[in-house]
Amino acid sequence: MTKNFRHIAVIPAREGSIGFPKKNQVFFDNTANFLDQVSWIDEILVNSNDTIVLDKARSRNYTIYDRPESLSGPEISIKTVFTDLINSKNLKNNEIIWLFYLPILFKNIQDFEKAKTIIEEAKIKSLCTFIPVKSHPFNAWKYDEENKKIYQYIKNDFYRRQDLPPAWIHYHYVCCFKVSEIDKLNNELLNMETYPVFLSKEYAKNLIEIDTPEDLEKWKQANNKI
Repeated sequence: MTKNFRHIAVIPAREGSIGFPKKNQVFFDNTANFLDQVSWIDEILVNSNDTIVLDKARSRNYTIYDRPESLSGPEISIKTVFTDLINSKNLKNNEIIWLFYLPILFKNIQDFEKAKTIIEEAKIKSLCTFIPVKSHPFNAWKYDEENKKIYQYIKNDFYRRQDLPPAWIHYHYVCCFKVSEIDKLNNELLNMETYPVFLSKEYAKNLIEIDTPEDLEKWKQANNKI
């Protein structure tokens, strides 16, 4: 028998941005317009301390959660934000939370449809997309200031690029998890049991997170918006 899950799309949108001022206010409608077309989303919840974002959410009849200022600083992890939300809203174990970062503008409904099918499987507790790393971790070094020496973060003796094993980095383009799993996830909403959805290098070019005006120009060029 298939378990009846509720799907909750959560938009975390704290006030304040140095690189791109008011970016969450600017990009809110892009994500909202997308979510309004997703028929299987049972609830859209906006978690914010930004009054303009909250007003935008009210105008669309979304559920709002006025995020405490103590959880609105840049040093607060997304796990902390979601843990507070789950406890405050008394979310249930049969509910699946979907994270939607407003500065990630690209969205393909088919990617989310496929993820929905996967996350509803009994053994899958969390899911996240992964993209190829731009700089391989085997090539990373640290510098010991006291001893004036360099050390490899991961000891290896590879010297040809083609010999390096595949390496991936998580990217919150598609990210969802069952409420019951929150305590087992790390601060980036991942653990070793997270189901990875690997995106190709070419596909990942669409995924430009807008933190500066220059990022927005790159996104427009990549998506033929100019």
